[in-house]
Amino acid sequence: MTLRQALELLERENLIARRHGLGTFVAAPSIDYDILQLRRFAGDLSAQGEHVSTRLLDTRITAGDRRVTGALGLSPRARVMALERLRLVEGHPMSLQRSFLAARLGEEVLRADLDVTPLSQVLEFKLGIVVARARESVSAVRLGRREARALGCRTGVPAFESERVSFDGAGQAVVFDRVYIPGDRFRITRELHYEQGEQHERNPRRPGEPQHAGAAAGTPVRGERNPKGATSS
Repeated sequence: MTLRQALELLERENLIARRHGLGTFVAAPSIDYDILQLRRFAGDLSAQGEHVSTRLLDTRITAGDRRVTGALGLSPRARVMALERLRLVEGHPMSLQRSFLAARLGEEVLRADLDVTPLSQVLEFKLGIVVARARESVSAVRLGRREARALGCRTGVPAFESERVSFDGAGQAVVFDRVYIPGDRFRITRELHYEQGEQHERNPRRPGEPQHAGAAAGTPVRGERNPKGATSS
């Protein structure tokens, strides 16, 4: 096997990444994310035993875009506090997170050390706001120049964009999060459980098919008597 073939094999296995004009690099780890759990992305990584660190990139008061103000129940172009943080796993950039809150909450939040203190803890212990539920949508996008630079990627690479609105116990929207994760660093996982009725719906009996088709000959089934000479255990 030649060196070129070996590199191609490692790249197919997502163990290395080759960047034109820059060289060959060890690929960032790919992370499983259970979208059914009410945990923020960093918390989900920590629960898997990953070493997660946060780098605060920017804090500012700005006019919110239409999606932000609509999600938070604010008037169009209302002023919001924007936080931009980079999540790193074992030192590798994993996600870029932008969080938006109503400007009235900003002063207390800005007093906290957001490099080490999760925003949810600041809200709970400083402001008495407990996040009770959230609504999240995940879309496929291509990274813009600014997002790609922060994540160490090429502009235009495929990525996931997660938008999450978090609500307090009274149903008031508190935080709007927008998270960018390069596609090679993220997998969505779900564990599914089917109820008895759902299993029947997925495997309906065809017209003319015996009611218990597939059961071994002579096998007793619930609601039927044993065939002559058969015994049940």
